Amino acid sequence: MNFKNKYQEMLIAAETFMMEQVPEKEPMYLYEPFRYVISAGGKRIRPVLALICAAACGTDWRNALPVAAAIEILHNFTLVHDDIMDNSPFRRGRETVHKKWDEARAILTGDIMIAWAYKILQFKHPRYAEIISVFTKGLVDVNEGQGYDMLFNEKNDTAYDDYLMMIKKKTSALLITPALMGAHIAEANLTKQMALAGYALDLGLAFQIQDDYLDMTADEAELGKKTGLDIVEGKKTCLIIKANEKDLNAEDRKLMDRFYNENGLPMEYVPQMSEIFQKYGVYDEILEIIDNYFEGAKMDLDDMPKNEYTEMLGWLADSLNKRKK
Repeated sequence: MNFKNKYQEMLIAAETFMMEQVPEKEPMYLYEPFRYVISAGGKRIRPVLALICAAACGTDWRNALPVAAAIEILHNFTLVHDDIMDNSPFRRGRETVHKKWDEARAILTGDIMIAWAYKILQFKHPRYAEIISVFTKGLVDVNEGQGYDMLFNEKNDTAYDDYLMMIKKKTSALLITPALMGAHIAEANLTKQMALAGYALDLGLAFQIQDDYLDMTADEAELGKKTGLDIVEGKKTCLIIKANEKDLNAEDRKLMDRFYNENGLPMEYVPQMSEIFQKYGVYDEILEIIDNYFEGAKMDLDDMPKNEYTEMLGWLADSLNKRKK
């Protein structure tokens, strides 16, 4: 199997199914921005993950299209509201909903999106209760994760374990959710469910920590936004937390304390912060952590049956690891 081609086939199928679910109807005040958001494209990792996991557990992946569409709409709902909280002007190269229209419309658009995700999940299945339960837990977790993220922006004593707990909820939860929903579509046993949940957890941790790393190190054209924005916004990323734990010299400690006291730094200080990360080995430490989580995700698949779709999950982990590309 050509995994890249299969991924593209699944992505197109999930996208087509999702767009077909959202009617062009009144009030356009709601449905116009709804369609605007979900038509923005992207890698569609979460819906495709649901399809792969269903197939890895022995069913036709097309049976999981409703849960794939629901999880992608849920994911995009979080982005609409996150953009309001972060006052982000752009998303995927386009104006965010609250900038293109206004905040009230963006809030209501997010609300109708999550309602529509549940509407798509109205179908008969032997594991229907489990599917809804997993989806609801994912919704609760991601909101709690965002709550912790906002809280940590105001705290000066966020520890690395706090950060991991936050990203497990904010990022991993929306990978565990499609993995488990796909497993339930295939009526998978508990061993398979646990293996896929472990895989998705580690994948999410690797993905988010890598995202924090790339915010400082990626080429701006590839990243699609200016680098160093986490520093400007005062986010307590893994890089900041790890650096803050180091025995910094007086000058570096002064800058780090200023970051914490002022809840961020102007853009001109980003190069100095990057020098700190480099000087004290933070970049190297973070890269090792990222690799360990990606490798851990693949090891979690040991309890899965050996088939092409299980192999595809391993390929997916490698393809998301920027160092493997």
